[in-house]
Amino acid sequence: MSKVTLSDDLNSYHSKALIRVKVKEFFSEFSAKIFELADEAGKLDNKKFEAMSGINGDFYNEYCSQLKGFFDSSASTFGKKSVKMYFTYNGKNYILTQQGITEKAPVSIAPFTGVLPLKESFHDVEKACLKLRFQQE
Repeated sequence: MSKVTLSDDLNSYHSKALIRVKVKEFFSEFSAKIFELADEAGKLDNKKFEAMSGINGDFYNEYCSQLKGFFDSSASTFGKKSVKMYFTYNGKNYILTQQGITEKAPVSIAPFTGVLPLKESFHDVEKACLKLRFQQE
């Protein structure tokens, strides 16, 4: 059963700008919830997030967008057909996969137990949460 709770009033936010602000404001809470659900689901996408949490899938999409933006320093995605990023959260490893580079391309987060490919590294989500919280105060 889910341990992390997000505010029930989140579903009252429908504009992209408000969703963006709420995800940034509660980035740590979204991180905890999304990685918890990824563990439960095996592979989490916006539809599974919505079904399992009862929260609009747009929050999941915005979280993934902010998560990628937080770590992706490459300004160019020219020639890439998909995005793969590796994360560590709460002592576990995960992979974020985006099929395509458009904003509407489906994004999934899943536990990762394989060998990290060369030239890749794990991004620490907990450090990102702390850094973001520090910037907000």
